[in-house]
Amino acid sequence: MKGDFRLKKLRVGVVGIGHMGQHHARVYKEMSNVEVTALADNDENTLLEVADRLGINSYSDYKELFDKVDAVSIVVPTTFHYDISREFLEHGIHVLVEKPVTRTIQEVTRLNELAKTKNLILQVGHTERFNPAVQSLFQLVENPIIFVEANRLGPASPRNLDIGVVLELMIHDLDIILEIVKSPLKKVNALGVSVYSEYEDIAVAQLLFENGCLATLASSRVTAEKVRKLEVTLEDAFVSVDYIDQNITFRRQVSSRYVFDKKSTRYQRKFLLEKPFISKEEPLKLELDHFVQCIREGKKPVVSGDEACSALLVAEKILGNMEMTNLRMDKSFLDLHKDCQ
Repeated sequence: MKGDFRLKKLRVGVVGIGHMGQHHARVYKEMSNVEVTALADNDENTLLEVADRLGINSYSDYKELFDKVDAVSIVVPTTFHYDISREFLEHGIHVLVEKPVTRTIQEVTRLNELAKTKNLILQVGHTERFNPAVQSLFQLVENPIIFVEANRLGPASPRNLDIGVVLELMIHDLDIILEIVKSPLKKVNALGVSVYSEYEDIAVAQLLFENGCLATLASSRVTAEKVRKLEVTLEDAFVSVDYIDQNITFRRQVSSRYVFDKKSTRYQRKFLLEKPFISKEEPLKLELDHFVQCIREGKKPVVSGDEACSALLVAEKILGNMEMTNLRMDKSFLDLHKDCQ
């Protein structure tokens, strides 16, 4: 592992200063135990504006960062994740790469092997893992899980058009579901619709696990309002998670009985409604804090390349089994929906 960072500030950089990359740079800048030494992007106008606002050195070529950082966030289009991550790892630099980790299982496998050989941290940006509501969910939910429903919807956007909605949005929910269900996948059904990109802009998937749990996932980037919700059905309870509001509702069955009267027999169940207190925090800040802590202490990240590989493998199965419909509207569709973005 490159250097001993327990007693000195960690030098960090950000490659890709688009919508999400700017937030990485902002959060790092607010952290007292790191020094943000460099930003890189090939969009010089945006790069200079952000670098000037945050007071950070900027470079149009990410290779200029190799001798200037100990760790880096890679926040570029998915197409470039593998090559840029590989180059930084080869130069002995710890890497946090945004999700999806890569486009293929073969690519993430190579990155995993490289990081382990170099004794470096490879963390993947599944930010929802650090959502306080999700952390509470992990404490509340126990198997057997009967049913999971995930909805991750949002308006049309010109960003991330190099991938479809399964890799852009649904993969967040796949990561969470795999973590709570803890069972091999048995069967996959999927439907997709291409509306304004070359990939699926709407996707619905059904996953059946070996333990009998059924999960349905719906993801869309053509919806008026942003929705991020998860529902979990247990044997004696229902759990609802709102990722955006960072709220969780727990409905626990406390009694059940048959009620008889002269006209009918009814089955009656009573539930106790619980809303755990959740200290709301920015998930990205918790994620980057964790990345830095893993580097300093030499521990494995919550979402390493191994965990990201599991979610990507299921995403590949969904895409491989997807029945596609192509509407392929003109890209003016984005202009018509820009007020929703």
